[in-house]
Amino acid sequence: MAPYTGYEPVADTQFSCNVDEWHSRQSHKRTLGVPDCVSCAASPLIKDCVVCRSAIIEKLYSKIHGKEYSYGQLFKVVNERNKQIEYSNILSASQEKGMVNRYDLNLDIQFERNNIITYKIVRKGDYVIHLRSFQGGFAFSDKLGVCSPAYTILRPNSLLEFGYLSYYFMSYRFIKSLIIVTYGIRDGRSINVEEWLNMKIVIPSKEHQLHILKVLKSVEEKIKNEETYATCLSNQRKYLLHHMFI
Repeated sequence: MAPYTGYEPVADTQFSCNVDEWHSRQSHKRTLGVPDCVSCAASPLIKDCVVCRSAIIEKLYSKIHGKEYSYGQLFKVVNERNKQIEYSNILSASQEKGMVNRYDLNLDIQFERNNIITYKIVRKGDYVIHLRSFQGGFAFSDKLGVCSPAYTILRPNSLLEFGYLSYYFMSYRFIKSLIIVTYGIRDGRSINVEEWLNMKIVIPSKEHQLHILKVLKSVEEKIKNEETYATCLSNQRKYLLHHMFI
């Protein structure tokens, strides 16, 4: 298999995913003297990277060669409760970033601290079925913490590389497949876990799983870098505007 070069053409789309090339074409706008211009240039690039990531996910998971398993052969439903109050950091589901610390979301969610003993323990590598089934409903956790008892915790076995299905669970292909195991309408939809565990998926070799993860993590890194850059530009603009009138 050819190594990833940073350029991943995508079938059935009207663009290529060489975001670095697009980035270089915008470089003439990226000068310290024109913070408004560079700030405007950064936002479309981030959007292009996100669209590019979605297209690459669809492509990489579209023609997988390997062995077919049911989800029940790949995951175990776990129900560890925080009875000893071992963990106090509460995790919430985010479609884009998986399970995140609740305080990072800047949401003022009131709850009884005593109820934390009923919360479920989420461990690194777990997948969490939350309530937004129309968006996928599955969030990957790369951190340890606790979450709402309303969530279902899935713990993968050794057939899966760490985080391999985290991207697939965000794909249109996967979300479409959930139609037959979801009930209710939109926000009220719930996933029938037992039925979902009987559904089938083809899992490739560990080597191919690692290849897919390498490609997608490089795109994630690109998006993260651009978001950081955009934040720096915004801060610079505020600084310059502030000092212009001193």
